[in-house]
Amino acid sequence: MSEKSGSWISRMSPRGFELLCVVMLGFGHLCIMTGCDSQAFILESVIHSIHERDPGRINSHAGYYGQATCYLAFVITCLVSPSILYATSAKTTLFIASVCFTSFPLGFLYTNQYYYFFSAALNGVGFALYYTGNGGYLTSHSTRNTIESNVSISWAIGSSCMIVGAGIIALITYLTAGQAPATMDILNSTLNSTVSAQHFERRFSDMEIYLLFSVFALISFIGNVTFLLMPSSDIDNCIESSQKTVAFRDGIHLMYRAFRSPKMFILIPMFMLTGVHTSFWVSIYPTTLTFNSHLAKMIYLPAIYSLGVGLGETIMGMLISFCSKRIPNFGMRPTMFIGCFLTIMYCGLIVISTPASSPMAPTSEKPLLFQPTRLLVFVIALIGGMSDCCLCSVRSVICAINMPNRRDQAFSVSKFYQSIGTCVVFFISPFLNIYYYTIGIPILCVIASFCFFFETRRIKRMEKTMTNMELDQAEQRKKSSKYETLDEEF
Repeated sequence: MSEKSGSWISRMSPRGFELLCVVMLGFGHLCIMTGCDSQAFILESVIHSIHERDPGRINSHAGYYGQATCYLAFVITCLVSPSILYATSAKTTLFIASVCFTSFPLGFLYTNQYYYFFSAALNGVGFALYYTGNGGYLTSHSTRNTIESNVSISWAIGSSCMIVGAGIIALITYLTAGQAPATMDILNSTLNSTVSAQHFERRFSDMEIYLLFSVFALISFIGNVTFLLMPSSDIDNCIESSQKTVAFRDGIHLMYRAFRSPKMFILIPMFMLTGVHTSFWVSIYPTTLTFNSHLAKMIYLPAIYSLGVGLGETIMGMLISFCSKRIPNFGMRPTMFIGCFLTIMYCGLIVISTPASSPMAPTSEKPLLFQPTRLLVFVIALIGGMSDCCLCSVRSVICAINMPNRRDQAFSVSKFYQSIGTCVVFFISPFLNIYYYTIGIPILCVIASFCFFFETRRIKRMEKTMTNMELDQAEQRKKSSKYETLDEEF
């Protein structure tokens, strides 16, 4: 640690300083993702509500298309984000990314189709910069022995954003849906009906939208401040120093080499799985809850779902961190297996309780077996959050150790393929029923698991070889030192 970091920080133990950095990184993640993830749960439904009141303002499926635009910008920015990291620093990259995130919810204070798609693209730029900066910051503030634990701690704190988002959605729904009479009397003149008189799909009033996105923008601004205040000095024996000596042009060349690497090719199914799964749990399944006319009176379902996902992410993050300290390489194969198993379970519960056409448009169609209840939605969300935490944690760990000389590029390549999967799914979502997701994702899980297990076997052999070489070198140094001592005695 550098003395310029501050006297109280310099007096901290190395592990204490690591935890401070990881916790602040996780808290910044929590702030900027509170709006990003929580608004994604309801975005298609919010846009649909705005379109119904004013068809000329915005397209009815702009929720899906806006997120597709976001991930398209994400794909493009991933190609240059490591070079931007080299030109600045992990801390600066994280701050720029957080500003991009803040621009999106501000657009809902007065919805305009042009600004909406522009800010969605800017949000995609923020995603690419954030995850590159996040990987760079973690590797410069973690050792090989602590990376699995640090990734899980940071992810668990950051994923609490869904719990915070659940509280925000529940409170504002309570204030704007007539459950608080005194407040309702004050706001009544400015509100549209949150649930239509005919009990069609769940609808969002103008006031509800305004309040929700104002709070999301405010919390995102707190994330901007957090990233500005984070320590920037590296720890001793970190995986990779933040002091980069690579020129922008050389960074582009390294990115090209990372794309060509067989180590990345074999992990493409895993990266694609993360992207397709993300689009499903973040937006498509939550949209089915608000498009299902039989659930129109359950106005707190988005909050319940957000709470379940947040708890699932946090619990699994803590569990992975706990087990990683006690079981060698728990953050690799065991976590991948658990993540795929939970993902398949998640899809199974959804397919039997969700109307087939509900991802595409409001419907009164009945599901395969039974309608979801509040408890079932919470359980599905809990499992979905746990599975996402496993998949994202595994991706971060494998990228940190798979390409020692091109770690920043490895993170960007993984997000490139992930965002392609997410982008494609959002573009075609208006035309896919629920069975495409609940059958396709489990198949992708099986393929991704085989590829991941093959690559981790190669990494294990590589690390064993490096360990043996280090032991041999240590033995040679020991013998050399012994001979030098004997020479001095004679």
